Parts: sequence; structure tokens; C-alpha cells
Amino acid sequence: MASTGDVATSSSALVDHPNGRGIARLRTMWQLFRREREDPAPFYRALAAESAVDLEHRYGLDGTLLLDAGCGPGWFVEALRTAGATVVGLDGDPETLTFNDPPPSGLLQGDAGRLPFADETFDGVFCSNLLEHARDTGAIFDEMARVLQPGGWGYMSWTNWYSPHGGHDMSPWHLLGPERGSRLYEKRFGPPLKNRYGEGLFAVHIGPTLRLVHAHPELQIESVEPRYWPKLRFICSIPGVRELLTWNCVIRMRKVTP
Repeated sequence: MASTGDVATSSSALVDHPNGRGIARLRTMWQLFRREREDPAPFYRALAAESAVDLEHRYGLDGTLLLDAGCGPGWFVEALRTAGATVVGLDGDPETLTFNDPPPSGLLQGDAGRLPFADETFDGVFCSNLLEHARDTGAIFDEMARVLQPGGWGYMSWTNWYSPHGGHDMSPWHLLGPERGSRLYEKRFGPPLKNRYGEGLFAVHIGPTLRLVHAHPELQIESVEPRYWPKLRFICSIPGVRELLTWNCVIRMRKVTP
């Protein structure tokens, strides 16, 4: 196993339900999300803690080598290391990489559509809220498949365009459509502070993305679910409805032999 990055203590440091359960969890996460624009760290650290528990239960993380593509300030890197994984974080925005003070070690600047790693390097590739910021979604999946070891797992989540937060700072104007909604928003308010449509934000829909992955010769979909309420995964099987209600879509994959 490669030794890039830091390895945290062990999965015993994880708490099974770090943000509570049921209604209490939903209340906690909603309160943190409401303050996400002003103070993002508490929300994303809470989400990262849940993600680490989920991935540990599904795959076992201790001693594995993972890539966090689109790692941002490294909140998920920290949580995955707490589970005992060696984690390399990569993001294209140098300012985002240094948002934490100090930032976690082992973070690299790079393009998730052109990863600077050899074939079959990682046991798992984790991508949280990357896809809606990529010009070429196909390249992201191609690179994920390339750097995964055979049988390795991939996790892709993104904010689908017609979900309540699909337009990010432009929401709810994005519900008028990518072109029309962004044009009318900017006419009234000016460009958003970040993630302008067509530059840092793109319209990524669930249906076309699922067709793209289904057609990929090296990726096999294991499940598709709403990130914040995975028990309601049936929503993701209903065309049209899923685009509005999923909020944040998760595709779980395995690398297979073509």
C-alpha cells in the first residue's frame, strides 16, 4: 500500500451517529446548512463525519489508499484519515486548498479531469460536490476508473441542477433553466460572488449522468440515492421527480473488468 499523505489513528475513533439520528439529525444538519454560506466548516465537517462512518461500514477504510478529488479545504480528507485511511486530496482552486489554517498535509492542486496519478493507484475515489463544477463530466468518470484498482469503489455526489440548491447563490432563479435563470438573475442582482454559471457552475442532471455511467465499460453502478436521506433512494428511480427532490445525488460504483 502506498504511503502518500497522513494516516490517522484508526476507525475506532469514529462515532456511529456523529450528528444524531432521525429527526434530531435532520434538525442539526438543517441548522448547519442554513449557515453554510457564512460559516461552511461546521456543516461540511458534520457531513464528512457521516461520510467516513458510511464508507467505513461499507468498505472498511483502515489501511486503504484513497483519493479525495475536489477535496476543497480538506474536511473530508481529515474525516477519512480518522477512519485509518491514507488520503490524497486534490482540488483545482489554490485558495480553497488553503482555506483551513493550517490546511491538512498532502493536499495537491490539480485537475480531476486529468489526474496526475498512475493507473490503478487507489482503493477508493471519493468525490463530494465536484461534478457540478466540472466542464467535462465524462472526463471525471474516465479518470476515476483509470486510477482505481480493479474492484475499487467510487463515490460521486453532486448538487443536481433542478434541486433546491442547484443554482447555488442563484437559487431559486436556476429553476427557470440554466441559461434563462442565470441570465435573469444577473440582470437583477449582478454576477454571483462565486460559481458563475458557465464558469464555475454547470447544469448536471441525474438522468443523463446515470446514462453516462451505465455506458462506461469500467464502472458498475451499485446504488443511486439522495445524499441527505438515503433511505428514500426510490426517488432516484423516478425520472423527472428525482431531478427536483433528490437535492444532492450520490452514485456508488465499482471498477470492473470490461
